[in-house]
Amino acid sequence: MKKLTRRMKRFKGLTVGLDLHKKFIQYSVLDARGNEVEGSRVEAKRGALLELVRRLHKRGKVQVSLEACGTFYWVFDTLVEAVGRERVHAAHPGGMRAATRSGEKSDATDAWWLAYLLWDGRLPQARPAEGQMRELRIVGREFHWHKQVRSDLFRRLRSHAAQAGLKLPAQWHTSKVKRGQVRELLRQVCGERGRAMKGLYLEALRLGKIVASWRQKLAELCGAFEIVKLIQREIPGMKDTTCGLAFAELGDPRSFRAAKSYANATGLTPKNQGTGGKQERGGITRAGSPLSRWAYTTAVVACRRCKQGPGVCIKEWVAHRCQFKPKKKVITAAGRKLAEGVWRLCALGEAFDLKRAFPAPKRKVS
Repeated sequence: MKKLTRRMKRFKGLTVGLDLHKKFIQYSVLDARGNEVEGSRVEAKRGALLELVRRLHKRGKVQVSLEACGTFYWVFDTLVEAVGRERVHAAHPGGMRAATRSGEKSDATDAWWLAYLLWDGRLPQARPAEGQMRELRIVGREFHWHKQVRSDLFRRLRSHAAQAGLKLPAQWHTSKVKRGQVRELLRQVCGERGRAMKGLYLEALRLGKIVASWRQKLAELCGAFEIVKLIQREIPGMKDTTCGLAFAELGDPRSFRAAKSYANATGLTPKNQGTGGKQERGGITRAGSPLSRWAYTTAVVACRRCKQGPGVCIKEWVAHRCQFKPKKKVITAAGRKLAEGVWRLCALGEAFDLKRAFPAPKRKVS
């Protein structure tokens, strides 16, 4: 965990940490001095949770922390309704693991750490989506999941075709003519392999319709956010799918204090570790949502296909750097530069300067 930049103001009331499970909720209550005054568990039901909050409210003000795990949204919404949004804090699971690394682990200690880190002002905050942002996040994740499953089907179908000595047309699912060619190839394959290929073909077409419907819904929801429209107009490669996913997973870029902070949230920044006066740069941190990393790297890959427009500048920069470094590292660096450009555009109103972010390679003077 990083060092604190300033001393936090103590909360004058009760601080509650909730460790969530499917059947029960373990809680720990700290007083204004940080001493544990109560700890137990309640059923994972709305009524039991509200009763706990009402009972604690009789003793003074209450602030609550809970880990942003798979079952936390209904608890989060209930607490926001009961104590107010400003007193409900969601903890980032990755940050909690780093802060509470210990040989002892139990439900009671997890709840205590959630309460203590909030009381001490060191809780690693998560950004839970609310309102339309939550709808956009759900649609984006469903779109990405179905798209990945369909890609797996494409790979399996190509593998079967290769083992049968056949080659499928490139991007066959995008053209009616190419789909007809694939059907002709499938008729040449007999036995169980032919049966498997026909099943994969039909399933891929079915998933294609689902992906198209989620893509359309994603575009509709993106239209409700002016900041998303601004990013799409100014940043190369950031369109409905990539921009919508990045915005849904990371939230409003203006909520981050600096361009580096926003880039760090994508997980595309390299690890920076040092000891004994030596600095070592490792792989990327992979912090935050993997979908945000997918969105920015996909935007770079889209720019590499550009033949004209602002994306060509990124294409040339990536091509030049690939001569000296691995392609994946270069695409990762370009995605990080795009993320920093998004923050400057939204937070400072700066136009994205392509020549500054992706300078043209220097030509040798003969």
